[in-house]
Amino acid sequence: MKKVELLAPAGDYEALTSAVNAGCDAVYLGGKNFGARAYATNFDYDDLKSAVEFCHLRDVKVYVTVNTLVANEEFEKLVNYLDFLYSIGVDAVIVQDMGVLKFLRENYPDLKVHASTQMTVHNLEGVQELAQKGVSRVILSRELTLKEIKDIVQNSNIEIEVFVHGALCVSYSGQCFMSSILGGRSGNRGRCAQPCRLKYSLVDKEGKVLEKDLHLLSMADLCTIEHIPKLIEAGITSFKIEGRMKNAEYVASVVKAYREAIDSFYESKAFDSGKAIEEMSRIFNRGFSTGYLFGVKPSKMSYISPKNTGVAAAEVISVTSKTSKLRLLRDIAKGDGISDEKGEKGQKVEIIFKNGKKVDRAYEGDIIELPLKFYVKEGEILNKTYDALLNDKLKNLPSKKIPIKIYAELKKGKPLYIKIQEGIRTVEAYSDEISQIAEKVSIDEDFLKDKLTQINDTAFYVEEIEVVVEKGLYMSVKGIKEARRKAIEMLEKRKLDYYKREEKHTFFILPSFKEKKEEVSLTFYTDKLEHLKMASQLGIEYVYFNYKLDIKLFKKGLELTKDSKTTVIPAFPSILREEMKVIKPQLEFLQDMGINKILVSNLGLYHIAKNYDFEIFIDYPLNIFNNLAVDYFKPYAVTLSYELTLEQIKDIAKRSDVKFEALIYGRLPLMTMEYCPIRNLVGCDRERCEKGYYFLKDRKGKLMPLKSNGFCRMQILNADVLLMLSIKELKQAGLSFLRIHDTIEKDEEIEKVLKMHIEALKGNEIEILEGKYTKGHFYRGVL
Repeated sequence: MKKVELLAPAGDYEALTSAVNAGCDAVYLGGKNFGARAYATNFDYDDLKSAVEFCHLRDVKVYVTVNTLVANEEFEKLVNYLDFLYSIGVDAVIVQDMGVLKFLRENYPDLKVHASTQMTVHNLEGVQELAQKGVSRVILSRELTLKEIKDIVQNSNIEIEVFVHGALCVSYSGQCFMSSILGGRSGNRGRCAQPCRLKYSLVDKEGKVLEKDLHLLSMADLCTIEHIPKLIEAGITSFKIEGRMKNAEYVASVVKAYREAIDSFYESKAFDSGKAIEEMSRIFNRGFSTGYLFGVKPSKMSYISPKNTGVAAAEVISVTSKTSKLRLLRDIAKGDGISDEKGEKGQKVEIIFKNGKKVDRAYEGDIIELPLKFYVKEGEILNKTYDALLNDKLKNLPSKKIPIKIYAELKKGKPLYIKIQEGIRTVEAYSDEISQIAEKVSIDEDFLKDKLTQINDTAFYVEEIEVVVEKGLYMSVKGIKEARRKAIEMLEKRKLDYYKREEKHTFFILPSFKEKKEEVSLTFYTDKLEHLKMASQLGIEYVYFNYKLDIKLFKKGLELTKDSKTTVIPAFPSILREEMKVIKPQLEFLQDMGINKILVSNLGLYHIAKNYDFEIFIDYPLNIFNNLAVDYFKPYAVTLSYELTLEQIKDIAKRSDVKFEALIYGRLPLMTMEYCPIRNLVGCDRERCEKGYYFLKDRKGKLMPLKSNGFCRMQILNADVLLMLSIKELKQAGLSFLRIHDTIEKDEEIEKVLKMHIEALKGNEIEILEGKYTKGHFYRGVL
């Protein structure tokens, strides 16, 4: 059995060295651009080169994140960056954008590509699609169960990476537009502002507040350390720790714990997971859960606080105007951080009084007094949010060193000969100085061994050393050290040369502009039969019908539209997990019915559908952001990402023969979640969930509808409705289709919306329906 890889995050150089010293097998990190953690410190070009060399000398792999969506105008800069990463010998790049993937496979065939969790790969067929395209590893969506992961591992010939610890996104990665739509900072572009960690209230359609001011979208952190044997036995290639925004001490604590757990499994030793969890909790804690691994719908959330709440440290016995008397539940030291239970009020421990005397440290069970700067009351529990002694310990982990064997000879009238062996590598070096007959003090074997093993400032340590010294000889200490330095530098160069590649200057040019005269027509997306009928009666050309994999429902839709000019296009959910089992029979049935167009919204569905004779419409959840991504799919039509500006849409559309579509009306999905706040807080209410009966209310009073997709997956919809009626500009952008996106609209409302757009397309005067509207990103774009 190949040993599982432990993959650690590195948001800066200090975190990198901590991860390596704590025992990781590989690190993932980002440059200053094109990485999904733009607010981490990250690495400039010099730092990246140094980081790669530091890791490779210590047998640690380096994966660089290039996992954002990339616009056409950014590709030239991206190509220069990829050339640089290629030349310095990174072990793999992690990508989200399908266009970037296509470019990498065509121009850097020997550079490994890992598919980011931002690609939303959540089924076996999606993995098979990427394997077919030359991806070497897939980082699966965090929503998958261990059973699903096992099935993927057993039925694919590609490396599988799974998150095992750290913060969990409440949305499927790659399907979150909340930060983007609400604040212009796109998670798909690495600039998520984390609105999911804010407070919300759950209200119903009648305005009744069901839960008030809780962090309803804040998930507890993932922690799987108790289940490492099960995860290893599942055949997973790499265990990934989240945390590029975390400090070096956090990285060290988590990597150290998982290193010990993994090694204990392979060595058949007992491992105290409780002790490991307790220590990790002292560094950062907002509650731990196993995420989705052992259940489809997790219930463990951090509703009270999304911050580090630490661990229980003391009970308040009494309070005076100057100090608070506390009974310690665990040790406490000067320099620790202490807070209330919610982590909202806190301070650094500067003075500890025990028996009336100042002390630097007190212990569990002690009665102490602390001058507190925030209000507490008798009986309250205080938490320790920063452990000064533990942090100091983690800052000073022993440096990782690689063992070497040294053989040296010092013979009369000859230079000092040094041979170093490290693994399969062997280097030989000679001193510039020639040995001489000793006039006073001669060199013996112990002296030479001592000088040759003084290599603490390198990546190596001497595991074995053998020296042969003829009696009565002398060589200066400087000469010995110079020879040792020369040998070590030769070894370093030999190791680094193995990874380095030739310098590249890759040529890149976007497809040229084409003459396009597109007739623009309206399209309509719905999951309601009545709305489908209405659209067909009004003459809408294409209606995407989300029939929820119910063939009888689809047949009814066809029956309702048989006397119209409307083409009904089957639409599928963006997330298909166990539902993938019925996809092939569904596609075959649809084809037998004479259906020749389908709307595809995830990679797994595309992998199957491309082998049929359908004209494929690629939907917005596949995040098409540039022309290379369009070319990856070679579709009939593409619904472009609604994070693009009108100018960016125009630039893409005018460079391709494909037909393009933009969403111009609707409550845009902000998130797609496996987690269901309604189920957690109210109880399952499937019928009303599918009709948008519940809402999240934000701190500004805006109501964001919650709507199930029919498979108990929840979407949060924007409070404001997208309305883009600048028809002339949309036509000039080279679009073929303008989509009206139906979610929770009532019959009367959707009829008015359809008629309004029909008149607008004709160029007639229209009256805007009452409501709160937004033009989305058509003019403002995203960061």
